[in-house]
Amino acid sequence: MQAKSLEVLEYNKILEKLSKMARSSLVKKQILDLKPSTDVGYLEDELEKTGAMAKVIARNGNIDIFGLYDFKEIVGYIRRNGILEPSDLLKILGLLRVSEYLKDYSKNIDDSYIADLFDRITTNDFLKEEIDRSILNEEDIADNASRELLAIRRSLRRKEEEIKNKLNSYVTSSKYEDALQDKVVSVRDGRYVVPIKTNKRSVINGIVHDKSASGNTLFIEPSAIVELNNQYKDLELKEDAEIRRILDRLSRLAQKFDVEILENQKIIARIDFLQAKAKFGLENDYSLPKLNQQKIINIKSAIHPLLPGKVVPIDVAIGGDYTTLIITGPNTGGKTVSLKTVGLITLMAQTALFIPADEGSTVNVFDDVFLDIGDKQSIEMSLSTFSASLTNIVDILNRVTSNSLVLLDEIGSGTDPIEGAALAISILSHLTEKEVMTFATTHYSELKYYAMENNRVMNASVEFNVNTLSPTYKLEIGTPGKSNAFEISKRLGLSEEILKKAKDLISDDTKNFNKILEQIEDDKYQMEAKNKEIEAYRREIQSIKDKLRNKSKEIDEAKAEIIKKAEERANEILDKANKESQAMLKEAKRSKNANTRDIDRSLNKIRNKFKDSYIEREEDRFGQTRAKDAPDELKVGDMIIVAGLNEKAEVIEGPDSKGNIKVQMGILKMDSNIKNVKKIEGVNQTEKNIKKVYSVKKAMNISASLDLRGQRYDEAMRNLDKYLDDAMLAGLDQAKIIHGKGTGALIKGVSENLKTDKRVKSYRFGDDEEGGYGVTIVKFS
Repeated sequence: MQAKSLEVLEYNKILEKLSKMARSSLVKKQILDLKPSTDVGYLEDELEKTGAMAKVIARNGNIDIFGLYDFKEIVGYIRRNGILEPSDLLKILGLLRVSEYLKDYSKNIDDSYIADLFDRITTNDFLKEEIDRSILNEEDIADNASRELLAIRRSLRRKEEEIKNKLNSYVTSSKYEDALQDKVVSVRDGRYVVPIKTNKRSVINGIVHDKSASGNTLFIEPSAIVELNNQYKDLELKEDAEIRRILDRLSRLAQKFDVEILENQKIIARIDFLQAKAKFGLENDYSLPKLNQQKIINIKSAIHPLLPGKVVPIDVAIGGDYTTLIITGPNTGGKTVSLKTVGLITLMAQTALFIPADEGSTVNVFDDVFLDIGDKQSIEMSLSTFSASLTNIVDILNRVTSNSLVLLDEIGSGTDPIEGAALAISILSHLTEKEVMTFATTHYSELKYYAMENNRVMNASVEFNVNTLSPTYKLEIGTPGKSNAFEISKRLGLSEEILKKAKDLISDDTKNFNKILEQIEDDKYQMEAKNKEIEAYRREIQSIKDKLRNKSKEIDEAKAEIIKKAEERANEILDKANKESQAMLKEAKRSKNANTRDIDRSLNKIRNKFKDSYIEREEDRFGQTRAKDAPDELKVGDMIIVAGLNEKAEVIEGPDSKGNIKVQMGILKMDSNIKNVKKIEGVNQTEKNIKKVYSVKKAMNISASLDLRGQRYDEAMRNLDKYLDDAMLAGLDQAKIIHGKGTGALIKGVSENLKTDKRVKSYRFGDDEEGGYGVTIVKFS
């Protein structure tokens, strides 16, 4: 990849931002040394693994990488039987601690590659505990590192106390008061001494170890404690030897673990590297690109990742029918930024990084990126702007291939406009014929004509708001930029007379072309307005349809209620008449002259007449009515109509030996029999969900998604819990929780809540079409 292209597109600044996401200096350096790759297989695999790591940390939280150093020198030294210093052993201890932590972190990882990465880490509890027990810090060894060391240090403390007590007898004695410079005990060359005035040297017999800078004080080791000091020194030598033995023992334990140390370093660095790339994408709300080798670029809502503040996103599509895109528009309108955005996103994709564009954006993998976007070095070498640019373009034409990306800013500028335009067209024609994917910016109208006449070349423009005299930075593919010089001049106060003369000087072809551009722009705005109007009509029609559907349902329900009340009233009248008639006949039967046989016959007639006239409602016959088309067999999941109820239900428990089944209507579960149902074709899930909603609570209006973006953590978790309740009551089978990517706090909170929620059957991140890592799809139990 061209070093100049990396420099001009500021690729190194992306690496610097990425390196800040790494925890270890080892991986930070690795990131800063990255270069774009042309290996599609490697890139696709690396992007997949980066995406997998993003899902892991989004669900389980960031991975705390610590204790990672370059252990190659340390391992090489112990392999030569070298004895490590405490500082090096503490580095190994840090590696062992982070290895143990990572093993614990990996318990909740589902992705096979990431889980395998963590599984390959080796722990060594014995070595970790031995170093931890023995080494206090980079300079001190613990007393209990060995029994021998503990015994030696106890002897040292006793001997030191004995020496100090002996010397204190000199310091506190009135006999030596005049001879002492200070009543203190000092140490010189590892020997305990007392400060004596130089002129009193003869008072204390002993060895002089030092003299003060003024010469007035001698530091004398009294003869009486020489042997004690010798004994103390001997104990110090024993202590050093024992510490050396302890460090040697720990070094040999580490030597037996040498292969694992280097492998752990490699694996943990890999984890840190993948996490850095994943955090870089999640924290900036970037997405993973789709790669291709068909020379197609289709990036959606792309922004330049290094621009500060709010940046207007652009959509860029090139490839297929055309390989050259000519961008026109005003100065400072965003043409150069558009070129750099495409170039930098390409380099990021070919480094297997998340890119600043929407999900589903596609990037081609190029063998190289060439550009001509200013050349300060050539200008400093006394070449003109045109000469510097042309020298650069000549080099590009000599080295470019059909699978290269070429970015040319203000092609052909810096010379006579007619000749410059002709050269620009010729250069672009050459690149187009070689099928080189090319982006070029220009002010030349001739290039707009060229693009309109060549079906392998496409016009594009950056919009300019004439009313505000400012660019919108929006890139429009398929529309050439219209010159706004006259409109801007007019708004800035240039007289009509001068403007008229200027317009008269323009050729008819240019006038006609400008009129065509104006017409295209007008047509575009009219189409946008029409589309908005059509969309408004569509929403209005849908609203009317929904109202009519609801109204029809209300009418049907009202009609059914009226009929039900009428039938109930008729039955009440029949029941009353039946009871009164039977009471009268029973009373007549008690009469002495009554013909009981005739009365009984009349009673039977009345009963039968009542039975025939009684209006039996379907719900009254539930469980007793046999369906006309009862199925021979049913299985779990089959949809049926329950006779006597006329409601759709789902079989949730198959028929037993007597044909008894269990069915579910909405949230209602009931028993029935295979004889009392009719099998129907299954309904789609949407219809089923709608049915559930209306069967539970007709007035309920639950959305299939919950948006938590912008909410505080506690507020979001409360709203999530309430929504899960409502969604379950409404009978939803699944729902979408929108939490965005952000810093990952909401993602982790949602995941932790869903993980232990008994209402939730399963959950997962959305795919590209559903919103990627910005959403979680929940399925209910």
